[in-house]
Amino acid sequence: MFTKKKISVSSAFILFAALFIFVIKPANASSTDTVKLYLNHNAYVYNNKGARLYGKGNYIKKNKAITAPGKLKQINSAKRYYIRYITSSTGVENFYSNQIVVLYWLPYTTMNNQEYYKIGYNRYIKCINVDSIYSKELLTTYAHKANPLSTNQATVITKDPKDINQKHIYALKKVSKDRVENAITLPKNTKLIVDDTAGFENKYAETYHIKGTNYYIYAGDIVKRPRQSVFSHPYYTNN
Repeated sequence: MFTKKKISVSSAFILFAALFIFVIKPANASSTDTVKLYLNHNAYVYNNKGARLYGKGNYIKKNKAITAPGKLKQINSAKRYYIRYITSSTGVENFYSNQIVVLYWLPYTTMNNQEYYKIGYNRYIKCINVDSIYSKELLTTYAHKANPLSTNQATVITKDPKDINQKHIYALKKVSKDRVENAITLPKNTKLIVDDTAGFENKYAETYHIKGTNYYIYAGDIVKRPRQSVFSHPYYTNN
């Protein structure tokens, strides 16, 4: 009787452990030798010296899916480029109770202070031109590739309000946990340094925090968004 109960409990533990591993392991993370890369920008192809290649097939258009060699590897802290999987003990992604955040990266090569993903024999593309790996957005702790010291920040420029049928461009101020309101006007073509990404309920689903202030700028009011998301604090795994 005692023996049967012990076996039952052990079996249940093994089953739970197997389910937990299944929950946090992304599809194709280590079961294949290739990954799918999706571009956010037209991309040139380079050789293993960082020199641009010319000719047919060496200019890849935006939104194209590329099958690249390599495997995603789990990491304990954010690298320059990484993806994250958010799940919970229930197995539901983005369910914030008992949240589990797991980070993965696709190893890249650095040439001439630029990071590149290998896409074939002696063929590479810049990491900054990759929007996502599989369905997961490619994140970065750096926004500008030319200046590796610009950690966790990006420079954005305000639009001319006339171009978007507005009277003014406003810096926004938080008035509650989920809401912001117009606070001060900003001239057109104002350069702002932003250091975090945030979202609010009242039509400002995508905003950027203006560094050194208590204000935010709406993504629709800037000329061009950073190519990758910018976060003030890198994510860490629970293990």
